[in-house]
Amino acid sequence: MNGVVAVDELTRAYRAVTLGEFRTGNQRAGRSIEANADWSAADGERVVAVVGCLGGAGASTIALGIASAVDDARVAECCTVGASGLAAASSAELGVTPDGWVQGSRGPVLVERRGERIESPVQCPAPAVTTRSLTVLDCGWDVDLLVGGDGWLGAAIRSLPAVVVVTRPTVPGMRRLEAAVGRLGLDRVCAVVVGVEKRRPRPVEQALGPSGRALRAEGRLIGLPHDPTLAMEGLTPEPLPAPILAGCSAVLTLLEGNLR
Repeated sequence: MNGVVAVDELTRAYRAVTLGEFRTGNQRAGRSIEANADWSAADGERVVAVVGCLGGAGASTIALGIASAVDDARVAECCTVGASGLAAASSAELGVTPDGWVQGSRGPVLVERRGERIESPVQCPAPAVTTRSLTVLDCGWDVDLLVGGDGWLGAAIRSLPAVVVVTRPTVPGMRRLEAAVGRLGLDRVCAVVVGVEKRRPRPVEQALGPSGRALRAEGRLIGLPHDPTLAMEGLTPEPLPAPILAGCSAVLTLLEGNLR
């Protein structure tokens, strides 16, 4: 029937307009994504980056947990919209900023994420200036792409004195941890292993490389227990489990001397 438009099509069209995306003929028009070449923390703002060694490691959970240990913190999720681990984490939605950050709140924590597709870390726009004392960068890209990339995010990953690396207690997880620490530098890494059982399987223990053993000897390899609800549902507005919060608070304490 001519002139009739389905509700879901109207919804998609409205969302595209709010994000500055629309089509003219066969050409895509609207706001282009241009990453800031430079970004630096505001006066008094401390910054820590969180990266995952492999998909589903739990980096967004750790980023949110670290931010939750401070009264005035924010999490800036630096990834494409389809890879967001924080899409359902806010208890209240605050709208979209003029520069495209979708904002939400979770108690005192400000959650910022992108609402559009981003093809690479180079294209990720920089966070806006904030008055919050701690910014946690939740970096949802492969470590090699982050370290080797141009733009503000690559520069931050290479220069920040504190980087949290998140992995899983598996043989591939330990191997990826070793590779990530080799790229980032042992002296500024704190590693978090999510899903640790009371007794680590022998193959996983044997897969822990020299960097992983050095981190453990220095108290910078922290294990967090498996949480079946988080594993099944992902992040929601529900409070993080107490053991996860305690572990993330311990991570922040370890990093305090390095944060700037």
